[in-house]
Amino acid sequence: MPRPKVYDDDLRRRLVSRAALMMAENGPSGLALRQLAAAEDTSTTAIYSMFDDRAGLIREVGRTAAVSFVAAQRAVPETDDPFADLLSLGRAYRGWALAHPALYLVLMAPAAPGMHHFDAAIPDSEAADPLRVIILRLIEARVFPQLDPNMLLGIIWASVHGFVALELSGFFAPTPQDQLDLMYEAQLESIRRGWSITA
Repeated sequence: MPRPKVYDDDLRRRLVSRAALMMAENGPSGLALRQLAAAEDTSTTAIYSMFDDRAGLIREVGRTAAVSFVAAQRAVPETDDPFADLLSLGRAYRGWALAHPALYLVLMAPAAPGMHHFDAAIPDSEAADPLRVIILRLIEARVFPQLDPNMLLGIIWASVHGFVALELSGFFAPTPQDQLDLMYEAQLESIRRGWSITA
């Protein structure tokens, strides 16, 4: 009996990356396995071998996106200045999205049945932990108002997501990149000033 063919990690990464592109463009329903296999010069047998089925591949795309995003957020160092940390976290959010646009669009889209992006819904997810910690520090320091931290988290997340989603959709085209950077910095500053009771 012939041995089952072993597929390497490079092919796995390429399939996940290509699948993310297809899903970002057309949603999970637009993920066609034959088209995916042809694009990566492999077979549907390879896909089934590595991911079990189409749903397994979709889940792996969501898992990959979530793990990468959370790692980028957690990589932001904590300093003695929670305001500076808030801005750094916002920059890391956009930086990850611009570096991984397909994963970002998949991650922030409504989840397909059986596809779980984060370990829980935002703002209860571990993805929100770094932002939650900073918000709590600002509340405890009486810099932010004594409001529900989850409410503040949701509003701040929505604000940065709105800018990033519009940027990735091409809404701001043909605005130069340096101008977009300045616009986003102004967005972060408006969040800081808008919620600060000491500004």
